[in-house]
Amino acid sequence: SGEPPLLLAVSVHCATRAAIKEARKQLLSWSDLDETDSTFQLRVPATMHVVKELSGLDIVERYLKWKMGV
Repeated sequence: SGEPPLLLAVSVHCATRAAIKEARKQLLSWSDLDETDSTFQLRVPATMHVVKELSGLDIVERYLKWKMGV
């Protein structure tokens, strides 16, 4: 049957959502911002660019480029 592969795919999507939520919480704690709205929508397929943007890693990369003067 097709149930096990479908459920495994859903579990990866749920794990990615959980990782994004934790990354956003950590980014907010580092920046001392008090934003409680952490709603987002992770569409399928979740590309790496979208995951990085939702988790705030694109902000970290921009900061590092600025700091290094690139």
